[in-house]
Amino acid sequence: MEIKNISIFCGAHEGNNPQYAEDAKTTSRLIAEKGVNVVFGGGNVGLMKVISDTALDNGVEALGISLRSLYELELVNPRINEVVVAETLLDRKDVFMDRSDAFIVLPGGVGSLDELAEVMASNQLGIINKPVGILNTAGYYDHLIAWMKKAVDEGFITKANFDDLIIADTPNQLIDGILSNKRPSDTDWTNRLGL
Repeated sequence: MEIKNISIFCGAHEGNNPQYAEDAKTTSRLIAEKGVNVVFGGGNVGLMKVISDTALDNGVEALGISLRSLYELELVNPRINEVVVAETLLDRKDVFMDRSDAFIVLPGGVGSLDELAEVMASNQLGIINKPVGILNTAGYYDHLIAWMKKAVDEGFITKANFDDLIIADTPNQLIDGILSNKRPSDTDWTNRLGL
């Protein structure tokens, strides 16, 4: 499957470590250099602003998918050409999954975690079959990754489902992993359930 659009889930804040914004900028630039468009949460704030501005500065499109309750509050980046305004979080995630060929999670909060869980579960259940990656900038997701490994050890997440996740410490490693990812056949998704 050709990857034309990558969703980037990330914080509406830049966080306390300047490396988060630096890696967000590098990630978006690397995606743009491959001629791939960015899909993001629409906000003109935090890491969302960093990735959308960087995508646009490097000649690709940035599609904003906002939530009605956040649309005015976060102020959509006025530079983007297309904004989809969803009524609910579920609707918003459906648009992300429909409009994206792959997904990346940068440092963020509860919203980013929710989006990661949704796309992982959707891959696990065969609803989608798309690459999903985590950028573990400065060890930000170490505890989440440790929990996932514990869940594998305890039999709650299958090793196949965990191994389907692309985890990288640098933007270059992550983008290479996403773009070179070989997806299992659509009929292989049941292996990830462990039933």
